[in-house]
Parts: sequence; structure tokens; C-alpha cells
Amino acid sequence: MTESSLLFDTSCILALVREFRGNAPKILRKGFTVSLAYYEIGNAIWRECYLLGRIALDDAAIVLSSIFTILQTMNVTMLEDDMMGRDILNMAGELGITYYDAAYLTMAQKLNKTLVTNDEELIKAAKKTDVKTLRSRALQPS
Repeated sequence: MTESSLLFDTSCILALVREFRGNAPKILRKGFTVSLAYYEIGNAIWRECYLLGRIALDDAAIVLSSIFTILQTMNVTMLEDDMMGRDILNMAGELGITYYDAAYLTMAQKLNKTLVTNDEELIKAAKKTDVKTLRSRALQPS
């Protein structure tokens, strides 16, 4: 399985950066994600910094910049098409999941990619579709 056959959700991007640190870019490079990953990652870093106080502001800015640099090596798909929005909305409603989660599932389905996620609810929802899933721990840096 190559990186180009994988679509990563935010939970996995963050887990890989935490777990594999400097090797994360090797795993994520040429993989796919959706454009909302930038915002979800920003929100996660904001939460760690401002709500939980686990990371100082300067460190949070460095982490955010580093992850954004990794995202620039990935294939980031935009969700701006009206039909795509409708497909995501329908999937979210049919599966009882958030629009965010449905965006990852819909894109994985349309691009014929394996969705890499650690989100249990998303894994359950994917089982109701033709989207294959993989957890981050199954990936090892080469």
C-alpha cells in the first residue's frame, strides 16, 4: 500500500506527528486529506494551548507551522463543489455522523482511497459503506 492510496483524517495526521515525529512526513507525503484538515488541526492546537494549557503559545505556533508544512506535501482536496457538498450532507444524514466525518468518507469513496483514521465512530460508519479503513498504528515509517 502506497501513501498515494491513503486519505488521512485529522485524528491520524496528529497521531502520526505525535507518534512518529520526524518520520511522519515520510508517511504522509503524497497521501490525501481534505481541506478542512487545516482548520481541524488549528482547532486541536488551539485547544491544547488555550483550553488545556498543555503547550505554550510559541510552541503551539511552531507545531502548527510544522504540521501545515507537512500538509503542503500532501494532496489536499477542496470541498467547494455544490454536488460534493450535497453528497457529504446526504452521507452524514444517512450514517448519523458529522458533516466533517462524512467529508472524509465521501472523499475517500470518490477517490477510491483507504481512509486512515483512529476515530471509532468514523470506522463504524465506514463499515456501512465501501470505504476501507486503516488505523495509524498500522503504518510504519520506511
